[in-house]
Amino acid sequence: MDFPREEGSNAGQTSMASELKLYGASSLVDQLDKQVVVCLRDGRNIVGWLRSFDQFANIVLEDAVERIVVAETFGDVPQGIFVIRGENVMILGEIDPSKESLITQRLQQVSADEIKRALQAQKEDKKAFQRKEKLEWPIQEDF
Repeated sequence: MDFPREEGSNAGQTSMASELKLYGASSLVDQLDKQVVVCLRDGRNIVGWLRSFDQFANIVLEDAVERIVVAETFGDVPQGIFVIRGENVMILGEIDPSKESLITQRLQQVSADEIKRALQAQKEDKKAFQRKEKLEWPIQEDF
């Protein structure tokens, strides 16, 4: 089926780049050399600079940190170069640098050691709750 074209050298034609939609792993090309956050299947969140990917969505992050949030605190645990197998990625998103500073306004940043201790304490509390153990509360019940 032929469609009428406007006269002129490029009239009525759209560039191939504007029509090109990438699907699957190839859509990661827009995030190359940008800071991204990756949510993994095991619940971890990794923040780093996307440096490479392949057709299986395996990705390489540079200057990666594991961002751990516990209650009203967060900490970044340095990981360095981080290679992630594509099947472990739940979601990947670009970080907006202008909104990254909002995290420190809402949450208190602590050291990597402190956040690891807080995460361990949170896990122990969760296990105790699942075992239905009575937890010791700091408040005395005198009524």
